[in-house]
Amino acid sequence: MDIIFTTLACLGAALMLYMTYVAFDFLSLHFLLPSRPLQVYKRSGPDPTYALITGGSAGIGLGIAQELIRQGFGVVLLGHLADELAQTEKALRRAWPSASVYSVVMDAQTATGSELDVMIERLNDYQISILVNNVGGCPIAPPTFRTLGDYSCRDIDALINQNTRFMAQLTARMMPTLSRGPAQPGERSLIINMSSGACVGVPYQVMYSACKAFNLSLSCGLARELGASSSTNHIDCIALNPGDVHSQGNCRGLPRNTPKWDEFGSCAVKTIDGAVRRNMRTLSPYWLHDLQQRILPYLSEAFLSRELGETMSAKKRVWDAHDEKSR
Repeated sequence: MDIIFTTLACLGAALMLYMTYVAFDFLSLHFLLPSRPLQVYKRSGPDPTYALITGGSAGIGLGIAQELIRQGFGVVLLGHLADELAQTEKALRRAWPSASVYSVVMDAQTATGSELDVMIERLNDYQISILVNNVGGCPIAPPTFRTLGDYSCRDIDALINQNTRFMAQLTARMMPTLSRGPAQPGERSLIINMSSGACVGVPYQVMYSACKAFNLSLSCGLARELGASSSTNHIDCIALNPGDVHSQGNCRGLPRNTPKWDEFGSCAVKTIDGAVRRNMRTLSPYWLHDLQQRILPYLSEAFLSRELGETMSAKKRVWDAHDEKSR
């Protein structure tokens, strides 16, 4: 009997130690943040180091751009709306007069390989060490929330092109730039791929969630591939896995405590160092999103399906009502 009690006590102590470690690791990741994040990705010398940010004229992409500028990086913003890009570039220069800010007009849905090659050739003079694959969304006519059977073939192509095809092709073509040998020991490159908490599979956004699952899988596979070669193991690759973020394209039917795009962008930049140091392949930068996603694997499928169904149905009703008024 003493052996049983001793064994149970040891198991209990080990469990408590593990839970304490997990709690401390979570808190330190989100709240013990570096004062100067991502400095290992800066290049030496007087010229600025740049991040290329797709979908950088608004929303999460702009939030990441703002925080990178605060940390001394230059930014190249890529988007398909020339006027919006020009306004964003002007606003950033006004807020940070000494910042290096440039923009590139390109439509992720229609861009060809040759157009990508021309753009990358134009960017050869920029010291780009960070690629942020942020562009995404649901580029179809209302209703945005619909069953899979209500998608046309053109709708499906549009979602795949914007959310996955462009991201994969751009990343492949940027590899020579990012894999250049560092001029100084310790200098690294970084690829940030935008996934979503929707990657678990959500109703009424089946195509979007499938695209985000692709991004997550590509990012994890690429991270392992880069680490396996001495010519590319100085490139870090991580997928961001946010929950709801209040942004230009996601502004209705949101739960309480939803972070805004600029807050999320700041969280992303400040938590990546810790995630890379932990060898994490995916990161939920906002603490509440991370907590929710850590709980998900322990939920039964029946409970998860019911909760996701109710949440997405409520969001669908809000957006359907808005779309009806907008007609």
